Amino acid sequence: MERWIGRVAVVTGASSGIGESVAKELTKQGMKVAALARRVDRLQALEEECSNFEGSLKSYKCDVTNEDEIVSVIKEIVDDLGPISALVNNAGMATPHALTDTSMGSGREIFDTNVIGVIIMTQNVIEQMKSNNIDDGHIININSMAGHTVLPIKFMSNYCASKNAVTILTESLKNELASLKSKIRVTSISPGIVKTALSEAALGHLPLPFLLPQDVADAIVYALSARPDINISELTIQPVGETMMSFCD
Repeated sequence: MERWIGRVAVVTGASSGIGESVAKELTKQGMKVAALARRVDRLQALEEECSNFEGSLKSYKCDVTNEDEIVSVIKEIVDDLGPISALVNNAGMATPHALTDTSMGSGREIFDTNVIGVIIMTQNVIEQMKSNNIDDGHIININSMAGHTVLPIKFMSNYCASKNAVTILTESLKNELASLKSKIRVTSISPGIVKTALSEAALGHLPLPFLLPQDVADAIVYALSARPDINISELTIQPVGETMMSFCD
């Protein structure tokens, strides 16, 4: 991680769970972290907690479903901290929606957060990378094992579809950048069930093995730490004993 010390990383969905752990770990590793989320109070507490780490952390309010907020916050981060070298697209939703039940909503918010937000955030970060001659940056998408299959869980169709989209977008972005002879790396991190408030609300009734948020943060450090000429395209992480049958109640 030595070459990343003092460089700027943006982490979305940083107010809790995986994003919070990632923001802390990258700050410990000496990076200048821009922590983005909607819950300002939690971000401020995180900023205070990281104040004595090797790097630094500054919080920014941002809703990834709001394109104007994304454009504004990226400019603010560059003005405050300098050019962005790494982006961790972590903000996500897993609200249950049945495809056949209109009373549960359309599922639009899931796609706006998990897919459209990732696209817009990535476009704006890569644009500023290019304008600031950052050609060795890294885009990391927090995907899911659900991005590679259909989970046998009721009401999770929209979530699985959104994460499958992230799988395709990650691979497509890597190919686009390669065609441009860019050295910006692109990684999809696909964990199994991670012990967060989100997963416990959805799956807490099932006796499942869980990963911890720190396990995902460690995977990100691993991907970042690879030699500049190595791209960790896809990294899947599961707790021992997790299978698709684990999700059947």
